[in-house]
Amino acid sequence: MEKWHGWAGTILDVNLTTQEVKRVPLDRQFAAKYVGGTGFAAKYLYDELAPGADPLGPDNLIIVGNGTLSGTIAPACGRYEIVTKSPQTGIYLRTNGGGSFGPEMKWAGYDLIMVRGIATKPVYLWIHDDAVEIKDASHMWGKDVWETQQLVRDELNDQEIQSLKIGPSGENLGISSCVIGNLGRAAGKGAPGAVWGAKKLKAIAVRGTKGVNIARPGEFLKASVALQERFKQDPVFESIQAGSPRYVSDPLCIRGDYVPGVNTKGLLSTEFEAKYFKRRQGGCFGCPISCSHWYVNKDAPVKERVGSNVEGNAVVFGGMVMRVDNPGFVCRYNTLCNRLGLHVDTPGLAIAWAMKLYEAGIITREDTDGIALTWGNEEAIIKMLYKIAHREGFGDVLDGYPLRAAQKLGRGSEAYIEHSKGMTGHGSGILVSAEFTLAHGVSVRGYDHLVGAPSWPAKIDKVPGATTEVLARLGEKLGDRRLSTDLWYKSPKKALFVCDFENISILCEMTGACKHASLRGIFTTGWDKDSFAAFLSLATGVTYSVAELMKAADREMLVERAFNAREGIRRVDDYPLPFHWQLKYHEPHPKYKGVTFPITMEEYDRLLDAYYELRGCDLATGIPTRSKLEEVELEDVADDLERCGILPDQPV
Repeated sequence: MEKWHGWAGTILDVNLTTQEVKRVPLDRQFAAKYVGGTGFAAKYLYDELAPGADPLGPDNLIIVGNGTLSGTIAPACGRYEIVTKSPQTGIYLRTNGGGSFGPEMKWAGYDLIMVRGIATKPVYLWIHDDAVEIKDASHMWGKDVWETQQLVRDELNDQEIQSLKIGPSGENLGISSCVIGNLGRAAGKGAPGAVWGAKKLKAIAVRGTKGVNIARPGEFLKASVALQERFKQDPVFESIQAGSPRYVSDPLCIRGDYVPGVNTKGLLSTEFEAKYFKRRQGGCFGCPISCSHWYVNKDAPVKERVGSNVEGNAVVFGGMVMRVDNPGFVCRYNTLCNRLGLHVDTPGLAIAWAMKLYEAGIITREDTDGIALTWGNEEAIIKMLYKIAHREGFGDVLDGYPLRAAQKLGRGSEAYIEHSKGMTGHGSGILVSAEFTLAHGVSVRGYDHLVGAPSWPAKIDKVPGATTEVLARLGEKLGDRRLSTDLWYKSPKKALFVCDFENISILCEMTGACKHASLRGIFTTGWDKDSFAAFLSLATGVTYSVAELMKAADREMLVERAFNAREGIRRVDDYPLPFHWQLKYHEPHPKYKGVTFPITMEEYDRLLDAYYELRGCDLATGIPTRSKLEEVELEDVADDLERCGILPDQPV
């Protein structure tokens, strides 16, 4: 048998209903065409899951896709994807995690793990190289994430086992649920944890000893060392290394007007570093950036006292939006989310929504289980986190935020929710720049910045090293420096900016590279298209050109958009909330009546048209066209959309 290089060469297919475990050889042509990670997973989900399937039913799949470079010495390449149909939005979901699980999965010999069906009792999957067992997890059900990790390691007598697991939120099919690797590496948004809970899958544990074969190891080693050294020359390297509060939440703190009534300066990263962060940096496998920090809050209850990985989003959604300016509380909030298996964004936004309703008199203590949901009430927030995770009382309402919560509560509360395609967000969706607004609107998983939003232009002079001159280099690569320096430049080229960043994000998720180590993070020296082509060629032995990789990224994005089209997503769903509301209900959104935005609907329309033209989508519907699908060798997807009666350029 011909040896595999880069790829492991095997797909693990597990049916929890029948208890059948199959090891399926990876097809070499498929591997080269779809590259890996999310590329593999998206195509399998599209092919195997029928439109309209229940996200919590037996037909939905959990697909863990490993990056092609994961587990190698390529710098910052240790990430994996979880792909499924989202219980929150009812559309395509890809969510990304770091830590050490991806490399261990590769060393065990797997490029994909697919889980289908529903177990009759709680189980976990134990993978030790070729040996795979479905084991009883009844004694773990009800335990939090940290307890579960230790129970697995103790039971299998190996403290080096890597695992993905859910907490109480996932067990209770919570919309706020996520899947956690290590102690705080969350594959978040979109409720992937609820899919695990519905299948009664508590964890996947893995131990691998096979390593990874590299086609040209000497050159691969040399390239890895050179790229790692190149990282360190980037003007924002030290800011990235300091952790995401430095470059995600600090710019909002410095602005001072992101949330009214809160002293955002109290949430600057320097406050965390001075009072809570320990000088012990940690990182995901093989990462020279090591942006994580352990923290200790001696004033917190024992279970909330220590933790790791306070991200910028935890500062924003675990502090700012609820008008909390106490960094010690943000550490508590972060730890509880990690232990309960909650995504840090969702519960904070849900509680902030409830606080608005409480302030407006739409809800009272009679609705909130006697808890006063006043702005900044830290103990009320902690109580609600537990209630959300267990879906108890008013916590069950909040767990359904945004759409299900508003439908359940009524009373005009829907005018206060903020979302895109049903995915939780903060604000109108008309954000800090034209490109950031467009990227959030067209995001395949709903309101989200990680699918491809260029965020750096909004941080000019707010992050050390991010000067106007340095940021101009981003735009220059696309032929116009204003693309990355003029936030509300209305040129259709902004759509090219978004497409380019989406493609870089897809390549990260195909290869296992961290986005913070790519042009989305270390934006002048990080992983770029040339680097991806070179490293994939050296690792796999398949010669990739930049043009071929861009075609692969296009292909991946079109599979995702086609999946969503089958679920009913159309052009109207690619607008920010005020415009979406106007188009859907033919009246202004009640919250935004009389508000003047920095972009009009007509200007947004022109950007959206330009985006669709670049992606090869029909201008009227946003659905991929046959001509574009055939251009990227997705004839089978075009035929499928035609059978569904939604292919835009099919003969009448």
